[in-house]
Amino acid sequence: MSLDSLIIDTKYGPVRGTKKQSLLGQEYVSFQGIPYARPPIGALRFKAPVPPVNWTEPLDCTQQCLPTYHYDRRVKEIVGSEGSLKVNVFTKNIDRSKPLPVMVYIYGGGFTEGTSGTELYGPDFLLQKDIILVSFNYRTGALGFLCCQSPEDQVPGNAGLKDQNLALRWVVENIAAFGGDPGRITLFGHSAGACSVQYHMISPASENLFQRAIIMSGSTFSDWVLSPQRNWPEKLAKAIGWDEQGSESEALAFLRTVEPEAIINTQETLFGPQDIQDGLFTAFGPTIEPYASAQCIIAKNPMEMAKEAWGNNIDIMIGGTSEEGLLTLQKIIPQPKVLQDPQLFLGMVPAGLNITMEQRMEFASKLKQQYYPNSDPSYDNKDGYIDMMTDKVFWHGMHRTILARASYGLPTRTFVYRFCVDSEFFNHYRIKMIDDPKLRGTSHADEISYLFSNFTEEVPARDTFEYRALQPMVDVFTAFAIKGDPNCERTVSWEPVKQTKPTFKCLNITNDGIAFIDFPDATRMDLWDSFYVNDALF
Repeated sequence: MSLDSLIIDTKYGPVRGTKKQSLLGQEYVSFQGIPYARPPIGALRFKAPVPPVNWTEPLDCTQQCLPTYHYDRRVKEIVGSEGSLKVNVFTKNIDRSKPLPVMVYIYGGGFTEGTSGTELYGPDFLLQKDIILVSFNYRTGALGFLCCQSPEDQVPGNAGLKDQNLALRWVVENIAAFGGDPGRITLFGHSAGACSVQYHMISPASENLFQRAIIMSGSTFSDWVLSPQRNWPEKLAKAIGWDEQGSESEALAFLRTVEPEAIINTQETLFGPQDIQDGLFTAFGPTIEPYASAQCIIAKNPMEMAKEAWGNNIDIMIGGTSEEGLLTLQKIIPQPKVLQDPQLFLGMVPAGLNITMEQRMEFASKLKQQYYPNSDPSYDNKDGYIDMMTDKVFWHGMHRTILARASYGLPTRTFVYRFCVDSEFFNHYRIKMIDDPKLRGTSHADEISYLFSNFTEEVPARDTFEYRALQPMVDVFTAFAIKGDPNCERTVSWEPVKQTKPTFKCLNITNDGIAFIDFPDATRMDLWDSFYVNDALF
């Protein structure tokens, strides 16, 4: 089918796309805002998604739709619509006789925000290669992760993950009509999106909906990606204005009557002293569902689910940036004295460990020795803090995923990468989101600019190290999707993890090029591993 024929029949009805030209000069077809679920409004708010109602006339999918409701920190306002459970498809060629491999992307945002919009995730770079790129919106915050305990309410939580599951089912059922191969789907995601990828790898509900996975800067083995239930529906309803007459069910009924903006404005204000002391990340994130349901995603502790997970039988790529912890300076810059808190290191010890206070203090002392052996933390001396947060929040969870897959004795392969390209103008997350122009390093999310075009509409000049980093990133990600092996002309020989001790090897992408090396921060990972000696992960 030529690019001039821009109406595609999906399972639910015909959709009309539009022809575009990428920043690199390739023509492609864009279909944006294809419904994969009904708007979750009224009685459907907070529930698992429901497939859309069929339509007969071609649906205009030539323009980007609104995201789902969230507070957008980039523009500093609430944006979105409850009618935005929609999918986007980008392809250079709709040829059903030669189906292309499909890459399905899940955005991050800490399960509290995010968008599939091309202002952050444009297809221009990835469509250099013969793949189809799919992205979609899913619910975040309370709208996506509110959990009620009674089966009668039919809100067991994880609606946002169930949105993702339904979007994946849409891809399997419809992508052939766009020239895609439903038997060659690579699911990839960043941060909370990476955690989501791994949740689908361990959940029977998503079994066989994709064949490969790429986990970018996140892991279900990190301690921030599971939210305990502490009467959040009642707390949220009360904070918005509920009269507290009745039980959780009445709170739920009240929350279905309020404007989404009221929920977004209030959902991050609910933490009390104990929640803060326990190191909770958000009240409304993935949770262990309180009862079984047809669409259950997380039935029990994810670490237990991982041992027998169907996703252990697929190949993965996993990795992150060298200074992930730069992200955390967003909260430190306004209040740098936090770094001088005498309880700083004690607060870094993982909250879920079953250990005594004496052991916690011993671990805190080890953290001090590792990250500040001859000095004390301060904003002027923040490198140790950045490294510590890099490890605590991101890399150690990924490290445990790598160790787990190796210890299970799997026949499948695990390829590890590390991205440490430091650009003065192209590391957009560090530059745009962290208010300190003197900062250098490769922040959490900086690698996204080397895979997706964004609002800057920049393409590095071909003679720059930024361009020489962008092209290998595109090459290895798409090679993995196309042939199941990230090795390609631009890389050195990249082998999957064969052993974890003394350390594993990774593909290291820097300003100076690419090398296959021992993981540079292995000593730091060993320290964090020592905290989990009583953990039954393996």
